[in-house]
Parts: sequence; C-alpha cells; structure tokens
Amino acid sequence: MPLRRVVVALALVFGWGCAARAPRLEVGALASGVDAFLAAHPRAPEQEIRADEVSRTASASFHVVQVRGSERPHRHTAHDLTALVLRGRGTLRLGDAQTTLAAGDVVVVPRGAVHWFASAPGDEAVALVVFSPPLDAPDTVPVAVDSPPTAR
Repeated sequence: MPLRRVVVALALVFGWGCAARAPRLEVGALASGVDAFLAAHPRAPEQEIRADEVSRTASASFHVVQVRGSERPHRHTAHDLTALVLRGRGTLRLGDAQTTLAAGDVVVVPRGAVHWFASAPGDEAVALVVFSPPLDAPDTVPVAVDSPPTAR
C-alpha cells in the first residue's frame, strides 16, 4: 500500500483528518499540554533535532521529536516507529516514496526501512514518535543515499 494511502487511512480511522481541534495528548509529560512541554524542553538554536522521552510502557516508548532542518538518512534495526505530526510540516522520505506531512498526519516506519524527515524551510516540525519495543539504546544506523528530501 503506498505511503500516502496509509497516512490517509489512519487519519480517517482515528478522525484526525477532519478534527476541528488539536488532539488531546494524555501521554506522560504531554498531559499538561504541548506548549508547556516545549517551553520546558527547548531545542537549542544550533540543534536540528531534539528528542525527549515522555512516557513508556512494557511494549513501547513515547518521544517528542522537534525537527528544524533535516534528519540524516537512517534506519532502525530493532524498532518499528509510528509518528504523529503535532505541529509544522515537512517532507518524509521512506524508502523510494516521498510525501509531504503536516499536523495531524500519521506515518508508520517499519524496522529496517531507510527514512528521514526534513521540516519545511523556516518551519519547525514537532511529532509524537512511538518506538516499539521501547527505545533503551541508540538504534540509528546512518545510510548513504543519493538525494535528500526537499521540503515543499
């Protein structure tokens, strides 16, 4: 199934595609609100990416990831991940597919899949990222690719 269909299907199933308000996030430290969390965990001006764990269960860990700029192409050898874009927009490259993501979009990245995300120029994207199983050690393997994504 093409990536865009997966994103649209998940949005329809969970009702995010037509939601009139931002989703409520009853996830660990996010229960007080995304604004409060980001104010307490600012991304440094020189940091392109900041990731903070906000909660965990026996089968998954939950992280807020802030991106301004671009991730480097990589894969995860031991983890599947699901990302819900909370704010901003950008371009995700997953394997050979490239798609624009914006607040409310959801994407599933299976372990081993080469991927990377670039926020739109001048924009910061914020996502809730779920790693399964829980992320207990670095699991980012850099991958060389011919062309990085270009945010639209």
